[in-house]
Amino acid sequence: MWACDNTGVIKLYEIYEEEKLVHLVLELLEGGELFERIKLKGLYNEMDAMMIMKNILEAMAYVHSKGIVHWDLKPENLILKNKDNDLDVKIADFGLASFLAPGEKLNLPCGSPGYVGPEVLDESFGGYDTKADIFSIGVILYVLLTGWPAFPGSNVPDIIKKNKIADIQYPVKYWSKISG
Repeated sequence: MWACDNTGVIKLYEIYEEEKLVHLVLELLEGGELFERIKLKGLYNEMDAMMIMKNILEAMAYVHSKGIVHWDLKPENLILKNKDNDLDVKIADFGLASFLAPGEKLNLPCGSPGYVGPEVLDESFGGYDTKADIFSIGVILYVLLTGWPAFPGSNVPDIIKKNKIADIQYPVKYWSKISG
């Protein structure tokens, strides 16, 4: 987070370290997680989802330009600046983030089930780079528009199995109302 100075990324002001603890002083964001807002609203209309996506994509373009892969984009790691605005989100939780040299590929399976890119879960891809974050952003869009997970399952192995093969369903109930 030290490397990022962008309005779409939570600001890190200071780090204080103790023998067994690390304290991060972060920008105050009072709106809570996008995940909680989705639960309250159910789903977002296309225009609002588009504005949120614009904010996320612009912030991630900046993050990627710094050679950083986030690895764990999901609604729980998108924080709303305040309670009165459903659209002003900031990317947070860089706990799994990593610097990536040009042309470098990562091989460690990492991220949250249901949001992680198939190339992260499947070794046959030969590794992955910042594009894995783009898959996660697409899943976030799906959740914004439907209010449901893209890879539903009754347990983590079931979710990961669907996630690994990108088995996404597009229920007519939601997608018939979404413009092409």
